[in-house]
Amino acid sequence: MTANVVRIRRRDAVLGALEAFRRIYPPISLTSIRAFLYVAENPGINVSELAQACGLTDAGASRVSRGLAARGIDRPLPPSLGLLDCATSAADPRERVLRLSASGQALVARIELLIAAHTPIVVSHDPAPDPAPAPNVEAAPARSTRSN
Repeated sequence: MTANVVRIRRRDAVLGALEAFRRIYPPISLTSIRAFLYVAENPGINVSELAQACGLTDAGASRVSRGLAARGIDRPLPPSLGLLDCATSAADPRERVLRLSASGQALVARIELLIAAHTPIVVSHDPAPDPAPAPNVEAAPARSTRSN
């Protein structure tokens, strides 16, 4: 009987970043990862803006951000990963603004290193054909929105 051997090569940046999140919390959702990355790219984003960016309701964005924040915030939610800091806005006490915590900044630094030392997903030198080529669509004639 021969054992099946799975060869794993070095991961590309995207897979490496996903694995970095999984090392922190294995069942992390893609929604949580997206929310974290939006906060990383937009420090000081509020929960409503995060909801719009992620395609969530305000309540959904609030739940995700409270799960990514540390236990010390008002109304934390499990798993309380400690990746975000959530603070009350100076302009509006009802508004919560999100920034990366020290742990979140360290995770972003790891992801940046993965991106800098990326390995392409496709190893061959021949470009792979597009799996679903774009349909050949002719542009519709421009119409005026002004009434005559």
